[in-house]
Amino acid sequence: MFTFTLLTPSASDFSFRAALLSFDNEFRVLADPSWNGKDVNSVMFMEQHLRNTNIILLSHSTPEFISGYVLMCLKFPNLMANIQVYSTLPVNQLGRLSTVEFYRANGMLGPLNTALLELDEVDEWFDKISLLKYLQILNVFDNKVVITPYNAGHTLGGTFWLITKRSDRVIYAPAWNHSKDSFLNGASFLSSSSGNPLSQLLRPTAFITSTDMGSVMSHKKRTEKFLQLVDATLANGGAAVIPTSLSGRFLELFHLIDEHLQGAPIPVYFLSYSGTKVLSYASNLIDWMSSSVQSQWEEAESSTNYKNLPFDPSKVDLLLSPEELIQLSGPKIVFCSGIDLRNGELSAEAFQYLCQDEKSTILLTEKSLFGVDETLNTVLYKEWHSLTKQKLGGKVEDGVAVPLERVFSIDDWTREENLSGTALTDFQERIAVRRKEKLLAKVRDRKNQNLLNSDLVGEEDSSEDEDGNSSDEETKVSETTETTTVVASTVASGPSVADELAAHEAFITDHIKQSLEENRPLDLKITYKLKPRQAMFPYFINTHKQKFDDYGEVIDVKDFQKTDEVNNNKIILEGKKKFEQNDRRKYNGKKSQRHQISKLTPQELLNNQLLEKYLDTLFAPRRRVPLGAASTYSNTNQQLKVRCGLSFVDLSGLVDIRSLGVIVSSLKPSNLLLLPDFTTDESNNAEYNGLIGVQSFFSSQQEDQKQEDTKKNVYNSSRYMSLSSIRSGLSGFVSYGAGNKMNILVVNSKETIKIGTDSDAGGISLSNFEVNLDDNIIEDLKWQSIDGNYRVAQLYGELEIHNQDLSKKRHREVGDYINSSTLFTLKKVKKEDFIRRQAAVAEDVKNSLLLSSGPKLAIGNIALPDLKKKLVSKNLNAEFKSEGTLVVNDKLAIRKVAYGAVDTDDTGDIVIEGNVGPLYYVVKDCIREMLAYV
Repeated sequence: MFTFTLLTPSASDFSFRAALLSFDNEFRVLADPSWNGKDVNSVMFMEQHLRNTNIILLSHSTPEFISGYVLMCLKFPNLMANIQVYSTLPVNQLGRLSTVEFYRANGMLGPLNTALLELDEVDEWFDKISLLKYLQILNVFDNKVVITPYNAGHTLGGTFWLITKRSDRVIYAPAWNHSKDSFLNGASFLSSSSGNPLSQLLRPTAFITSTDMGSVMSHKKRTEKFLQLVDATLANGGAAVIPTSLSGRFLELFHLIDEHLQGAPIPVYFLSYSGTKVLSYASNLIDWMSSSVQSQWEEAESSTNYKNLPFDPSKVDLLLSPEELIQLSGPKIVFCSGIDLRNGELSAEAFQYLCQDEKSTILLTEKSLFGVDETLNTVLYKEWHSLTKQKLGGKVEDGVAVPLERVFSIDDWTREENLSGTALTDFQERIAVRRKEKLLAKVRDRKNQNLLNSDLVGEEDSSEDEDGNSSDEETKVSETTETTTVVASTVASGPSVADELAAHEAFITDHIKQSLEENRPLDLKITYKLKPRQAMFPYFINTHKQKFDDYGEVIDVKDFQKTDEVNNNKIILEGKKKFEQNDRRKYNGKKSQRHQISKLTPQELLNNQLLEKYLDTLFAPRRRVPLGAASTYSNTNQQLKVRCGLSFVDLSGLVDIRSLGVIVSSLKPSNLLLLPDFTTDESNNAEYNGLIGVQSFFSSQQEDQKQEDTKKNVYNSSRYMSLSSIRSGLSGFVSYGAGNKMNILVVNSKETIKIGTDSDAGGISLSNFEVNLDDNIIEDLKWQSIDGNYRVAQLYGELEIHNQDLSKKRHREVGDYINSSTLFTLKKVKKEDFIRRQAAVAEDVKNSLLLSSGPKLAIGNIALPDLKKKLVSKNLNAEFKSEGTLVVNDKLAIRKVAYGAVDTDDTGDIVIEGNVGPLYYVVKDCIREMLAYV
């Protein structure tokens, strides 16, 4: 049994959300926790779910998939420390930047009086994440569950997941892109060589996907329109303002602009709280990009033309503050972090300073990540949609530029000002106390760990220590601040370690506190004795044990190999050069430090200043106050007058509705789960809400499928003999997959969708289950090859059921014996015993009818060339004629029919056309001989 739940605080509150996938009520996966950045207590409802969560999956690095991860770690550190988290390497690295940008924009990080965490805490929790590669098979839950990540094509390193537990196979794909863009490959649903869906993804139990659909326009046309808008804005002498998601589609937009400019002297400005870190990370993740970007990187490196390197941070000009945009006149391109244009995001500040210039153009490339909150991005998109509809006479098309002239209310926006007086002192004291508590917690955790390991120390080590000959086991705990470094070492040995540690714990604590309060560096060696032993040069005892065999001591050949003299000379020269460099650094002192700083480029120096300004907690602490008369721009009534150009080009990297239908039809899932469209708050407008459009699309698609099934039944009439009829044998049973209807389920918040649920009435509702074969049966199986692709074997066995919890149940009903957690084992039965039992059962009239009319399933795929060879072997005249039709004795025509658009040679049906007669039955027997019945 599989269940899916969209976890939210309430049915109408999406301030925090996460996906919960449960398998048989024993294995639970939490995926993509997201937070809107407003109420930090909105996550408190997750505590009950985290207690039963086994693992957490992070699909993408953008805030809509990862922003709630660190918040859960802050609120429930003990629970999160015991849950394994998985993601890819790019999601891990870019997710750090995404979290830093998001929390800094919402006032939860950096030198703000409302900050809840510091930069090192973000790194600590992301270092806990286990990294996976694409197609890496992960076995969890005692190898009962298999999880495999696949390329989603939406973001760098973004994934969709295949989760398999017994007979349940679930594809969780919240966001993906079917097509290849400028730097990423498309989603890995289809094989790159054949174009057919991957076999391991076919017929899943459930396919979970989003309803935020991309544009139906081709990527090439959308790219051309985007670059045309940029060129038109630059030619007009204005600024092309591009708000973007830093860890998401920014890399696509930057790569397009970089390829388009070709080194032209057009300034490209960049606004972000984390500087150019995103470009530095991307330049180290080339292996995760498309082959074209990899070849471009290799060509630039081989030619030593580093200016052509993709994602080079030196290709953008950093701005220390958005206010600098006022002084920078002329044509320019401005990338600014924050797709939503919400209060606190740098994109919102850039919008304030540039929206009153009619030469400027606001280029939206994505819908709001949190459209249900009615962000400025949502308002601008609806405004563009309405103006474009009027301009084109009811039609809406990407890339249409419209003039925007409107007044926006910004009553809830704030600005930052420096703290002073008692507010500054209180903030500094609060940060100092928090840092000391974290430091003491680390020392305490290390001490507790050593206490747990103290039992492993033998009595021999204790006696040696009393004589002063033992060596202390040292463990370092380091905490790096601006000017403070603490290295604490603890030795756990001897039977009285706990008592001695407790005796001088107060001394250690007071010493650390005093050093921190006086802002002096601390390098303290702490042993389990109060008085540290005399410092000496470290000497490590060689614990290598000699190995002996029947001929004496085992000789290591490497000890007698002659090393290359040239290599030795190189080592000596390199060591001498390093020694001279170190000696020169010590001699020059401060002069050497100035020389080291001078090696940094102006951009690197500016980048360091920017990181210090926005992310260093104790650097010029500030607070956020409402906008007022003291604001830096001309408006003083909390209203923003906008007079500029506006356009929207969908470069979000999401699948369009037509391609979604093709992929779903190819995979043939039993159940399709549609997630809500979080980019809009409109619940009944199909123009904005993608969920309504997707529902309508699949409803019409299923209506078309009914008509195709009707057409298929015509071929199964008495005049035509099709393969599906032959497969059914004498029972008339139609094989599985012919006309199966896919269930379309809409996911609502806090409502659990159950798939494969056991019957409440106590009956058996299992549609499929796994059966383990007994070892005796496996040994006696005689396999028969069918068409070179299938192997079948006949066996006789008796099905046994196993329920571990059966003894705990008071009322034993059918549902207690057979349910989703039941284990089935097939035991060996002799053929004679099986026939005798079947004859005894068949004495009942009802059982006899059931056995005679039971379904028979044929296995195998018939290729017409193979059928031709078999017919020729029976002395029949068989040859191919027009359109691949196989004609037998000029009387019967055999051809393959595709009833659906996605049918292939493996799924198409064989139809025999002609009069029924002796030849017809000969051909029918040939076809049946090429199939195996079970």
